[in-house]
Amino acid sequence: MAFKTGLLLLLLSSSLYADEYRNKANVGFDYYKNGEYDKAVEYYRQAGILNPDKALPKVGKGAALYRSNDLEGAAEEFESAAGMGNNRLAADMRYNIGNTKYKAEDYKGAIESYVEALKLNSDDIDYKHNLEMALSRLQEQQQQEQDQEGDQDQQNQDQQKSERQQDEQKRDQNDQRNEDQQKDQEQNQRQTADEKKMSEEEAENLLARFEEDEKEIQERLKQINIRGSSKNDW
Repeated sequence: MAFKTGLLLLLLSSSLYADEYRNKANVGFDYYKNGEYDKAVEYYRQAGILNPDKALPKVGKGAALYRSNDLEGAAEEFESAAGMGNNRLAADMRYNIGNTKYKAEDYKGAIESYVEALKLNSDDIDYKHNLEMALSRLQEQQQQEQDQEGDQDQQNQDQQKSERQQDEQKRDQNDQRNEDQQKDQEQNQRQTADEKKMSEEEAENLLARFEEDEKEIQERLKQINIRGSSKNDW
């Protein structure tokens, strides 16, 4: 995006190197044109020290900082310069501040700055063009945020669904274990009852065999007694 510098840079050509201040400012401008922004910043800083009442060093330094992607520093320089001249300069600085915010993807802030610039100079085409661009990008940004929120909501729903499924699976596993344990317990109880029943039956069988043996013994004893009595009768 282009910067607004008004007639400030043109003033340099009217009296090149007239004094040390203009010399520093001109050197800074040369470095700026050559893309050596760090050096441009330094020379504009020095020019500002020599003549702190001039807006030119702040505007030049702000432009060089912008090109170096120091957007916060650039906005500070433009803001400082805005109050050092007429409405046209103030409008241009609001426009420049809008450019720094636009580059930082702060489209709401950029829109506010462009609107402020248009209030001071409503005829500038660049102000209007950049305002339209910022409005368009803000709409795109908001749509992207809505899409991301929708995706995040879907992810949260999927995660909650997965957690519910895991909880249900755990409950099913616990229920199955409890059911298996209950079946094992019932089986053990039945086995114990069967073993107890078998023991009672075995005891009854033993008692029945004992009684039969007892009868048999008594029968034999009777027979012995009978035979014994017969012998004595002879």
